[in-house]
Amino acid sequence: MSFKKSKIRNTAFILSMLMMLTSCGTGNVENDEAGTVDTETVESSEYDRETVYQVSLLQGLTLGDYKGSLSVGELKKRGDIGIGTFDKLNGELIMVDGDVYRAAADGSVEKVPDDETIPFSNVTFFDKDDEVKVEGIGDVTGLQEKLNAKVEELGENRFYFIRIDGTFKEMNVRSEYSQTEPYKPLAEVLETDQTFYDYENIKGTVVGLYCPPYMDKMNATGWHLHFVSEDKTKGGHVLGLSVDSADVAWDYTDGFDMILPDNENFEGFDLAVDQSEDIKKVEKNEDTEVEEKAESNTDADKVEITYAEDGTKLSNDASDFVLLSEAVPDAILEIRYYSTYNFVGDRIDGYEEPVALLTSEAAEKLEEVSKELQEKGYRLKIYDAYRPQMAVTNFVKWAEDVDDTRMKDYFYPELDKSVLFDQGYIAEHSGHSRGSTIDLTLFDMRTEKEVDMGGTFDYFGELSHPDYKDITEEQYNNRMMLREAMMNHGFKPLEEEWWHFTLENEPYPDTYFTFPVSEDSVD
Repeated sequence: MSFKKSKIRNTAFILSMLMMLTSCGTGNVENDEAGTVDTETVESSEYDRETVYQVSLLQGLTLGDYKGSLSVGELKKRGDIGIGTFDKLNGELIMVDGDVYRAAADGSVEKVPDDETIPFSNVTFFDKDDEVKVEGIGDVTGLQEKLNAKVEELGENRFYFIRIDGTFKEMNVRSEYSQTEPYKPLAEVLETDQTFYDYENIKGTVVGLYCPPYMDKMNATGWHLHFVSEDKTKGGHVLGLSVDSADVAWDYTDGFDMILPDNENFEGFDLAVDQSEDIKKVEKNEDTEVEEKAESNTDADKVEITYAEDGTKLSNDASDFVLLSEAVPDAILEIRYYSTYNFVGDRIDGYEEPVALLTSEAAEKLEEVSKELQEKGYRLKIYDAYRPQMAVTNFVKWAEDVDDTRMKDYFYPELDKSVLFDQGYIAEHSGHSRGSTIDLTLFDMRTEKEVDMGGTFDYFGELSHPDYKDITEEQYNNRMMLREAMMNHGFKPLEEEWWHFTLENEPYPDTYFTFPVSEDSVD
């Protein structure tokens, strides 16, 4: 194949790799001070349709080089399908049918103008070489297994672009907020500045790139997937998906051409440093240290660290949790969210058994409280302890349905349901999900009845405030007895709920857990 030469301005270096059957053209390079690449008088035939064009190294991006070096207009001359990101790391790039879209951190999608610049991307011209049907895909791992089987059949040492058009039962994506200099490494950015979105029954396109194993010093090997919805309003970097049946179109590509940026950040990086762990965290949203911990225990489920849309850290690691029935054997359990007698009126998501879980540190302190109160003739009665994030999400969905007021007379007779968010009764996250918060009352061993606290558990109103005065002196003293015993052993109270206490030095103040409430979770 032969091509007309192009005149390329500025200080980009073009690296061409010849692989298998194709060859790639070269260009004349000139320098100026702008630091971006702009090709003049280029004809479409200048760029080989059987070549993957890459802007910069992924390793440069992970170290914090977010400065755009190639314009969107120039990128579109090199392909009509692709993935990447934008100047300042401002969102995820998805190129479909020759148009470039940004999936932004706020959940929006927009078509990007040609003058915006790109710090990292992979594109090609999509010429369908094959189409394969996949069925029964329950998660992204299942999809990758199907794709990898095809790769093994075709050969692992070439590049593959795919596109999957269809309706996805579930689609889980992420994007990042625009950064400001001095830039942090990408792994640090993703700890605080990424957002997550979960969609159901959504039509759209998955764009995927497979890089062979020998690319580990220049890109992430294996599969990298981005998504944009059919109406171009939703999208991002794919973390999870499920689909019953879909046709996967394949483009086999043997050529590779890379354009390196010219800026002080990139030139100063030590690219020989092993970045495999950071790349794994960036691409899969995995915490490698936690994953290694999980892999060391062959009987354990895989530990996953993810982040909610607002940046909240989520974990399914139950290794530091214990059953309260074992840690505090004298406690009485009445797990309200396993029953239907709660403010929702249904069993709550995530409560698989009527058991209570707590971090080992909190459980140890609660046992001290139990012993102190037993000497006074009381036992602890537990309403709730660890609460999985899925249960909190259940509460949020219930609160959004303002017409469901089945339990209003019992739990919020004085309030309109529409104010529960504004007044703080329902929130996106709960301290219970951090594993060291407990809801409880006292049980009198002499009368064999609950102690009268002058109000019921989960009542939404001022009556539940510990210092509420319009109750009897005995009821007030009972509240204070529970409060004093809990505080004596390191728990802090909540000023709106007499039954609610959190270990002051909780071991996971910034982590919200996701595993279900069951004995199996802590086996």
